Amino acid sequence: MEVTVRCHQCDSALPLRPDAESAQIDCGRCGQAFLLSFSDAVRADRQVDRCPVCRGGDFYLRKDFDPKLGVTIVVIGALISAGFYWFGLDLVAYGILAAATLIDLAIYSRLSDLTVCYRCHAEFRGAYERTAGAFDLHTADLLEPEYERQVGKR
Repeated sequence: MEVTVRCHQCDSALPLRPDAESAQIDCGRCGQAFLLSFSDAVRADRQVDRCPVCRGGDFYLRKDFDPKLGVTIVVIGALISAGFYWFGLDLVAYGILAAATLIDLAIYSRLSDLTVCYRCHAEFRGAYERTAGAFDLHTADLLEPEYERQVGKR
């Protein structure tokens, strides 16, 4: 399993593999130290049952897809389409929009799911059994501020 931890000071991504029961890592950007505690299930790549950063047990599933890439594809398609629309080639413009959408959908559908912690946004990738549900905005609104108060961001 690969775990990507987010630094709560500078929000940089810190990827690591859970080899020992506990580990201390330092952020390469700001120097913030993290003490991580991995459960046996996480180390064995069986299940994500507890977050090594915040010790929470609330997770959701999302596609392993960078949202910035998806928005970039759609924006580039929209700009190219707008150029054709400006010159009166409406059908070509709509076709380009449809093609950009299909490319985005094809990339999105081929990617696997990853598990994300509601509190600290740690990401878990691996061959483990996916037991978390879909994203719930109400749960995120409750748990994110709780963690931010805990680490001193609020």
